[in-house]
Amino acid sequence: METLKPRLFSLLKLFISGGLIVFLFARIGLDNVITHFLGLKWGWFGLSLAVFGFSNIIGALQWYLLLLSRDIRLSWWHILGTYHVGLFFNNFLIGYVGGDALRIYDIHKSSGDTTGAFSTVFFDRFIGFFSLTTLAIIVTLIWTRQLESYSALVTLSIILTGWLIGLYVLFNEKAALFFARLFKAWVPQRMQTRIKDIYYGIHIFRHDKRLLIRLFGISLVVQMMRIMVHYLVARAVGVDTSPGYFFIFIPIIALAASLPISLGGIGVREQSGVALFAQVGISSAPVIAFELLAYIVGILASIPGGIVFVLRKSRFDNGTSQS
Repeated sequence: METLKPRLFSLLKLFISGGLIVFLFARIGLDNVITHFLGLKWGWFGLSLAVFGFSNIIGALQWYLLLLSRDIRLSWWHILGTYHVGLFFNNFLIGYVGGDALRIYDIHKSSGDTTGAFSTVFFDRFIGFFSLTTLAIIVTLIWTRQLESYSALVTLSIILTGWLIGLYVLFNEKAALFFARLFKAWVPQRMQTRIKDIYYGIHIFRHDKRLLIRLFGISLVVQMMRIMVHYLVARAVGVDTSPGYFFIFIPIIALAASLPISLGGIGVREQSGVALFAQVGISSAPVIAFELLAYIVGILASIPGGIVFVLRKSRFDNGTSQS
């Protein structure tokens, strides 16, 4: 029964992704989307691939600094490879194992520090989403007059408020204890101990303000580059509009696609993109085309992770089988 649940969950995600894509193609017409792919401007596409690849290297540096702060001293090349493995599998969420789980497992096996592995991967994710939302809020405030409605600003404000509350809880022990008491009755004792260890593994970062500033700065650069990837692939399929709209909408799309309800965010990404870009007069077909293309660019840029996984397969095999 335990092994059946992950399979059913994966099938459900596949059904959601497939259903959304079929719905979009049925409504818009597959031919209209294919037309944009046939007219692909390869120069813009190549530039988007280069930008995404470079952002992955900087993203690995962010995680490397987090690991060093926990005194987990693995080689830069090891961390770079493991980071790309995580990116590669996050595109698909194969079985019940996401890329982040493989990152955690590899660091655990290499260093023996389970808490450090969990806390650095979690905080790496958290600061990425936090900086992405912050960046979107700043651009939205500058570009408010260009938007026909304030829905994006309201959505981003709610999301940012959530991240700020999360940051406050992570760095304020009293607040964490308050929430722990609220949920104590619903969380098994064994899991409570693990969550407590991970929490204090993250809480320790609050004492290194220089590290936090450095991480936030690096994360802003990474997120700016990944937003620009969407703008570049849009140019590749013939969409010529202000990059400001991408800085407002892509963070919302990224957060929606990260929800564990689909395979690699497929379908959710395109559906939310269509809804958001319609506010600035961009029709559905090119939006689906450039969002699918952004997903393809992400896969291509993470192929080194697939190669690393094959080369280190014996190390990762136990992690995938245990999950």
